[in-house]
Amino acid sequence: MISIRFPSVLQTVRELPGGLCPVWIEPDGRFALIIKASKEMILTAQLRQEIKIYLVPGTESDHQMLGLITCFFDDHDEPLSITSPLFESDAMLEDVSQLLCQETFDLHMFDGNDRELFATRACVQDAERLRTTFERSVFPGVDIDRIPALLKAMGMWFGQRTPADDAESITVRFTEHLMPPDIGIIDLSGGDHDFRDIGHGLVVDSLERPDPGALQERDIAALLRQVFGRDAVFLNPLRADTGKELTDVLVVTSDVILLVQAKDSPNTEAALNRSIVRKRSTIRSHVEKGARQLQGALQFVMSGEAKIRRGDGIVAIEKGVRALRGALVVRELFEDDYKASSAPVLKVSQQTQVPCVLLDYAALLAMAKNLTTSEELVNGFDRLHGAAMQHGEFPKPRFLPTQTIDGSC
Repeated sequence: MISIRFPSVLQTVRELPGGLCPVWIEPDGRFALIIKASKEMILTAQLRQEIKIYLVPGTESDHQMLGLITCFFDDHDEPLSITSPLFESDAMLEDVSQLLCQETFDLHMFDGNDRELFATRACVQDAERLRTTFERSVFPGVDIDRIPALLKAMGMWFGQRTPADDAESITVRFTEHLMPPDIGIIDLSGGDHDFRDIGHGLVVDSLERPDPGALQERDIAALLRQVFGRDAVFLNPLRADTGKELTDVLVVTSDVILLVQAKDSPNTEAALNRSIVRKRSTIRSHVEKGARQLQGALQFVMSGEAKIRRGDGIVAIEKGVRALRGALVVRELFEDDYKASSAPVLKVSQQTQVPCVLLDYAALLAMAKNLTTSEELVNGFDRLHGAAMQHGEFPKPRFLPTQTIDGSC
């Protein structure tokens, strides 16, 4: 485990919003690869014992390359993926090319809360071909304004890829576990969590989650505590009048009240192997149910009688001059399903007159890691809401420069 062998690397992990990050390990004299990704990607990698890397061609010349798409094949047609643009004269390009041309390297996968969940030795199939491809390829120069178009082009190419493109992909096979696959999640990040101490490291839960709800809610609370502070975030607050849960995560500061409703699906091999049709149906059902719950929670806070239990006492949630906001976080959202999924949440916004947003967990992670103050994050939610009101669907958050994380649940 790299987090035990080289704890200093955790600072790099914390600063990484998501995606691929080659790191030079001086004692080993070679690169290792850190991937910060969703729990679904990590479990898929562990179960399949491989990942596939596509070199995405450009259209300006025969040797132009735009970057990499790293795939975790839970589904053959729509796998979980990480999109990594590469640019000429950029350190990332040099490091990635050296890493992937090593033939073998150590791979360490972390989740959004900076916990190392999986580590393996990896073997690059046909590394010589990959080395030749990198040597002859031309990559675009860095141009921040063109990155959105670049990401779109890479996504379109992948969506239209052919069997020949699949055959040209690079397979990275796992050959040796570097940490026991069933040890559970080890946390050395120093984050704000409720864990069971086991001496060195802290066991949180296992990567496979048959009953994921409470664990996802805890992960969301941990993310929001990094932005709003520990004391501002309430996990599963109970209404004082009924003893029932108000919402999954509640944030209360001097400026804002944010209610977060979360929906997740089991993170198991059976769940990952479900058809895309079933996954889409599940997400839509979660959005419908979550939107109803979010509306009820917002109306309770707006009634002026909102009180929650805290320890042995009662805390009043007084709106006053605070801005009221709502968020629904689901496991994932499909690119071509945003409009249908957005409708129930937009309806809640219209009926309550409260700005609400719909996000998948990867989007929330990206926003929390890039918008690191409460003002920035709330403003980011408001921009999403404004775009959704204008276009009838919530946009996918983009941060530049970045490595975007895409997924199918």
